[in-house]
Amino acid sequence: MTMKARRTVVTMALLAAFASCPPAWAEEAGSGPELTSMSSSGGSVDSLLNRARQMSLELQVAALEAEAATARIEGAGSLADPKLSLSVEDWNTNRNGGFFPGNPAASTMKKLRLSQELPFWGKRDLKREIAAAGARKAAVLKRQVENDLIARVKFAYADYHSAHLVIEAAKDLRTRLDTLARLARVRYAQALGRLQDVTRAEVEKSSLDAEIVRVEGERRKARARINRLLARPLDTPLLETPIARPIPVLESLDLAVLSERAQSENPDILAQIATIEGSDKALSLAERSWYPDFEVGVSAVKREGDWRGYEAMVSMNLPLQWGLRESDIGEAKAMTAAARAKREVRSRELDNEVADAWISLKSAHEVEMLLRESQLPQAEIGFQAALRSYEFGRSEMVDVFQSEQQVWKSHIDLVKVVFEQQVRLAELEKLVGRDL
Repeated sequence: MTMKARRTVVTMALLAAFASCPPAWAEEAGSGPELTSMSSSGGSVDSLLNRARQMSLELQVAALEAEAATARIEGAGSLADPKLSLSVEDWNTNRNGGFFPGNPAASTMKKLRLSQELPFWGKRDLKREIAAAGARKAAVLKRQVENDLIARVKFAYADYHSAHLVIEAAKDLRTRLDTLARLARVRYAQALGRLQDVTRAEVEKSSLDAEIVRVEGERRKARARINRLLARPLDTPLLETPIARPIPVLESLDLAVLSERAQSENPDILAQIATIEGSDKALSLAERSWYPDFEVGVSAVKREGDWRGYEAMVSMNLPLQWGLRESDIGEAKAMTAAARAKREVRSRELDNEVADAWISLKSAHEVEMLLRESQLPQAEIGFQAALRSYEFGRSEMVDVFQSEQQVWKSHIDLVKVVFEQQVRLAELEKLVGRDL
């Protein structure tokens, strides 16, 4: 067989080999329908989120703390326990001398008294309102714990899904490199290629194998994080083919509307509002400390063995310790001002965070469109051109590898922007306080 005939045979084998192993990862990450179908259902994520809500120990602790705060409301405005006292008066010393008291049954007066402390009007209501504000804050903190938990599950799932896509892409590229390496050996055996082509193919395969091992480790770590958040064994298997959460239509995500929702529904803001309400009531209670509290009582009087009458008693404390009350009021005012300042600071931070997440989500979506419509098709065209030039002897195997690496890089870039959108969506939902 002549040199030209052998080159023709190898060329036909090269074309047949690449026609029989189309890059499945290119279809998965590079074409619109596959990515939208990949994102068309969030059922697997929903099941993980539901389990996290049910099994998280952090959430159970927060729920118990909220329950305890609610139970404190009833007791906060209650009266103190009444007092029952017994007194003996006119108890003379022993008539035979000495300092010891004589028989209490003779000529002593005994009083049995029942008394009750009564705070000044309005103080009990203020204490109840302070406790109610604390209960509202505890409920919001429970929601905040849940919000953070859900966001962490979403972040970990995005890592898991991204690692899956990279591994699938790497495995498909590995198949193409196997074919290229085999053809390089055939060409070298027929004196049509160089030994460098064979060794370069083997180096590329080894490098890709190392990348697959590294990313597989990242996927296992992401799976362990998910299982830890779900309070189950770290090696519990997950879906081998995870499905990404759907990305809402960006036109429906108006930045002004998202910021408004965040200001009204974000758990941090709601917790600050509850803190301000409690501080306002604490200030009112401190100011009412200038008003006296009362104690009323009634007594039955027993003299010479008979119950002879009754007594009534009213007493009040005198709020003369000005320094103490001014200190309490000053502290309450400072705490109220601090709570309002924290609310304002968090409000501004929240607007910035929502804007950053929204802009990043939109930018990642635009980059995805550019990758789909321009970079990926051009990279594939470049690879096909390098392959065709190589088959006719107008380029080297290294050119085919370089063009293949450009296709690989383009698909990895696409996986990155898909991951970026998943993360930014989870951030937006955490800031807004609910799913979008």
